Amino acid sequence: MRQFFVAPVAVLYAIARDHHWVANYPLWVLVGSLIGAQILSSVATLIWPEPRNMAEVSYRVAMTFAATTFTIYATGWGAVFALGLVAVAADAMRTMGSRAMKPAVVGTLVCIGLGEVAVGAGIARALLPQPQGHGVAVLAAVGAAFIVLSLGFSARAEEAGEAELRRREERFRALVQYGSDVILVINGGSRLTYASPSVTRVLGYDPGDFSWFTPTCVHPEERETVTSAFRDLASRPGVVERLQARLRDCRGGYRWLEIDVTNRLDDPNVEGMVCNLRDFTDRKVAEVALERQAFYDQLTNLPNRPYFLERLERAQRVSQREARIDAVLFCDVDRFKLVNDSLGHEIGDRLLVEVAARLLGCVRPGDMVGRFGGDEFTVLLEDIGSAGRAIAVAERIIGALEGPCVIDGRELTVKTSIGIAMNESGHEAPGELLRRSDFAMYIAKDNGRGGWSLFDPEAAAVGVERLELEAGLLRALDRDELVVHYQPEYDLHTGKVVTFEALVRWQHPSEGLLLPGRFVPIAEESGLVTAIDGFVLASACRTLADWPGGADDGVVVSVNVSPRFFAQPDAADAITEVLARHGVEPHRLQLEITERTALVDVQHTIETLQRLRRIGVRVAIDDFGTGYSSLGYLKQLPVDVLKLDRTFVEGIDSAERDVAIVNAVITMAHALGLHVTAEGVERGAQADRLVGLGCDTATGWYWSRALPASELAGMLGTHAGR
Repeated sequence: MRQFFVAPVAVLYAIARDHHWVANYPLWVLVGSLIGAQILSSVATLIWPEPRNMAEVSYRVAMTFAATTFTIYATGWGAVFALGLVAVAADAMRTMGSRAMKPAVVGTLVCIGLGEVAVGAGIARALLPQPQGHGVAVLAAVGAAFIVLSLGFSARAEEAGEAELRRREERFRALVQYGSDVILVINGGSRLTYASPSVTRVLGYDPGDFSWFTPTCVHPEERETVTSAFRDLASRPGVVERLQARLRDCRGGYRWLEIDVTNRLDDPNVEGMVCNLRDFTDRKVAEVALERQAFYDQLTNLPNRPYFLERLERAQRVSQREARIDAVLFCDVDRFKLVNDSLGHEIGDRLLVEVAARLLGCVRPGDMVGRFGGDEFTVLLEDIGSAGRAIAVAERIIGALEGPCVIDGRELTVKTSIGIAMNESGHEAPGELLRRSDFAMYIAKDNGRGGWSLFDPEAAAVGVERLELEAGLLRALDRDELVVHYQPEYDLHTGKVVTFEALVRWQHPSEGLLLPGRFVPIAEESGLVTAIDGFVLASACRTLADWPGGADDGVVVSVNVSPRFFAQPDAADAITEVLARHGVEPHRLQLEITERTALVDVQHTIETLQRLRRIGVRVAIDDFGTGYSSLGYLKQLPVDVLKLDRTFVEGIDSAERDVAIVNAVITMAHALGLHVTAEGVERGAQADRLVGLGCDTATGWYWSRALPASELAGMLGTHAGR
């Protein structure tokens, strides 16, 4: 459009020349310079429309500056119009950027310098007198160069800012396009207005397709939570809310997403809710797997012990708050070890899986069935209401498990013992409920297995006492609290003491002297009885060894030996070793075994007794008549003495039936060449009757109670009075 201004400019030039405002050149020279400058600038622009390097920038700036310099010096004012060069420099930096700064500064100085040379040489006319005009030119050149530099630095700063902005925009664009997060913008009408390209990678949708975004794309379990959160957030501009939800992908499955929602409804550049979605499905799956490993049994998929305890603790808090009644059932599969040992662990595992399935079929949907460990299962019945309902569930379980279970063609019958505990007071601790149900389960086993037992506080108190006694008994062995007393046994014909029976006592630190009936049964159950037998045997041999030299060498010490001790393969060796260690002659030791002991393993019993009798140890059958009383085995057993149980002696002075039984036993024993000892004689009439029946020896409180070893020496050689 610049060519349309040539005519007006020519007229202005003519007027200015006539008034001597410009140099007195012919009009064609002035107009020609203007047209030539315009042509030269246009040519430069045509040749280098977008300079690719500094050389092209310099060429274009030089041509433009040359044309402009020719024009301003044609006016006669020369450097006074240096602002024209500044304008050209500004235009160059506008189109070519700060790259034009250096060529523009050089061009300004060079063009003004050449112009002043032309003026000095008389080639160009000047309206200003010289040398003042050259001074003005110097000042103009410096000022113009400074202005051009300022424009250049300003352009450079602007370019740097624009470059940083472009870099940030490109970075943001790359983050949005290639980032793992999905960015959604949802307007106030709950319609999707923008989706970042990563929505394709995460959910499989086209970024330009917004039709998939409806409330139903959120998993039903989180839908209400998400809807409520968006509704609340709409009234709080600028607030950020974090959610976790599953969104449906293009294949119909669901992906777990963390969603950061920011309210930007009032931002005119956004006008919506900005949602930043991060896919954490893999992490969630791993978390669920770890949680399942931590809280579920891997075999049966039932809750394990920690999870059951946690659920029970929560239930107890609710029960205390709402005054409701819960129940815990402790189930133990009877004789499961036999299945494992005989059929293998694989069959055992499959049986446990079947048991778990049947247990689940016996409870309500809200109840919990857990595997406590091994063949033990627990059931939590929340708000069961009464013990009767809990018992009904237990009976239903027993019935369900009794049904045939076929595994690999084998039909197995399963029975379970169930203990039931109620939280009727509402203040029982979870561990206490479990302990009670476990205790009740063992009561059910003691009652014959395959049944249930409701926790009984009185029975529990007895059980606690037994546990305390067992723990104390273990300590008693280490603390030398066990002592041995000796019950004298008299020859009924001579009245002399012939035997001392070694009887263990426990000098309890708080309860005093305890008789064997309080603690020996517990020792037999716990296995401590073997250690006690060894202690009594060693004590008896030590007592024999410590008796004074003048003592009657015919006196024997009799020691009771438990079935567990006698069942040991090296029982005979152990007894022989104790005799040798204390220097006691074997014929001075008598071992007492019960009929039950003798019949546990008859062959082992016979072999052990034969070894002991060969070295001189005497053997007595204790409590004869109260056990199996197998006369056939009695004929085979190498024994020396039969000891009549006190139950037969009790009525011998008043009941003829007891007299007949005792007489028969004595007659039979003598026929077999056995010695007979009667136990529990408490009255003179009993002793007299035993003498009349031909009994050999007897013992009982009629003559003496059991005495400490320190009191025995005075009894040796004494006679019993009747």
